[in-house]
Amino acid sequence: MAERRFPSAERWLVPATLVLVHLVLAFLSASPSIHTGGDNAAYVSLANSLASEGRYVESWHPGAPPHTKYPPLYPAVLALMMLLGAKTWGAFKVASMMFTGLAVAACFLMVRKARGPRAAVAVSALFAVAPAVLFSAQWILADPLFMVLTLACLWLLTPDPDVSTRSLVLGLVAATAAYFTRSAGLPLLIAVVVWLALQRRWRPLAAFAGLFAVPGLLWQLRAGADYVSEFWLVNPYAPDLGRAGPMELVGRVAENLWTYTTEYVPAGLTGLDGLPAGTIGMLLAALALAGWVRRMRAGPQVSEIFFFLYVGLIVAWPAAWSGDRFALPILPLLLLYAGESAALMFRRLRAGDAEAAWLPWLGGAAVVAAGAVFLIPAGKTWYQRAERAAQCRAVVETVGPMGCYPGTVGELHAMALWAGRNLPEGSVVFSRKPRLFHVFSGLPSVTYPFTTDGRSLLTEADSMDVRYLVRGNWDTTGRLYVDPVLSASPNRFCVVAQLGYDRESPVSMLAIMPPVSDDVTVPDETAYAVLPCPDAVDHTLPSAAEIASMTVPILDQ
Repeated sequence: MAERRFPSAERWLVPATLVLVHLVLAFLSASPSIHTGGDNAAYVSLANSLASEGRYVESWHPGAPPHTKYPPLYPAVLALMMLLGAKTWGAFKVASMMFTGLAVAACFLMVRKARGPRAAVAVSALFAVAPAVLFSAQWILADPLFMVLTLACLWLLTPDPDVSTRSLVLGLVAATAAYFTRSAGLPLLIAVVVWLALQRRWRPLAAFAGLFAVPGLLWQLRAGADYVSEFWLVNPYAPDLGRAGPMELVGRVAENLWTYTTEYVPAGLTGLDGLPAGTIGMLLAALALAGWVRRMRAGPQVSEIFFFLYVGLIVAWPAAWSGDRFALPILPLLLLYAGESAALMFRRLRAGDAEAAWLPWLGGAAVVAAGAVFLIPAGKTWYQRAERAAQCRAVVETVGPMGCYPGTVGELHAMALWAGRNLPEGSVVFSRKPRLFHVFSGLPSVTYPFTTDGRSLLTEADSMDVRYLVRGNWDTTGRLYVDPVLSASPNRFCVVAQLGYDRESPVSMLAIMPPVSDDVTVPDETAYAVLPCPDAVDHTLPSAAEIASMTVPILDQ
């Protein structure tokens, strides 16, 4: 559909205003804390290895093996920031915020080109204030950049009435960049290839294959089948459960489809849960499906092909990977397709009773009601998050980047800072969160085995030359998997340091001693006694200034 135009002054004023509103909302509701998941720390560590060594390696892992899971574009962006002087957690968070702002702009441009300015304002306004979009703006993850590149590609390759050569070239570059930002960009690559083939644009198709072939082949040779093999597991975080069979895959698709429809998508757009979210999600999905089918019948474009493939991907992968952030790239398309279906229903109703004076009023009321259904709960969600963020900022200023979490989380931060200052360089440490431990300490770290079999932990420690173990209170894993090993083989450990906020069970740095014999005592119910190490070390806690610093420790060594 040809793009209907605003007056020239408003043409860029409207999207600029939407972006500004989004950035203000994102800034006020963003938590200054570091995410407790490992992905944020992994991206920072990968970027640091690129910036400082020119290598794309897992510095947190013993031996720093080549990294093969996350594509390198987003870490390369962070590495460039580091080379320009960025060292704080806040600087990298601001980058995510800028990317979500650009995603709002790309959303507006895509919908304006596909449907016109009114639809663009409606869709991009809902997208700009969506809780899931605002939430993604505060973390150091690849999702915001992936959103920008995906929506930019869809905008550039939307016909108006045709796709210019310049737009085509830029769109192909954006699609390639999206894939090298997240592996979930593969559906976009396939969608572009299918669209070019349907359009019989063989030269651009050949050029696109050439553009992608060399870097794609190099990355595939490096990555191998690691990510693909995880896709077929029942649970990638519990590989012992094995691969999913045909019936399990069918059940996984059905479960994910239901969860995305009734939970993740409506929650991501409104912040609601339960029955209200399920009702909105079902209605939105039905309208969007009808709109998508209508567009497919009219002649599929890149957006429609991508929508089908991407939905297929996220409902087919393991449920452990699912969440509202994975639906972010398709939220604008869902809103666009659903809006088109609703508009078509109203036009047909009006055509059936053209003289009814109340129909225009009904249409206006329906638009206002639909906006209220999304905007009111989204606004409430934003307000609650903004209040928590304001409280958190006051705490972080004095307690540091982990200050808004329970003290048991802050213990790992303090112990990692202590370890980086006191343990021998290159020491390998068992910890609950190895990537976080590494960015705080600079030391390599691995997760201790989640098993009560003492042989597993000690055998792995000996094979990987792990010489230290953090027994913390992050969650119950220390009590479940570390304590039985300590009880069974107390002679294999000694206490190097204890830094605890919980006096009854302080976080402990334990040294793993060489084996005295091959005998392993059977665990019993008696209390174990791990003695202090004979060589004394400085047990002083990191200073308040060290703990409160918002500088990424590995960037300040």
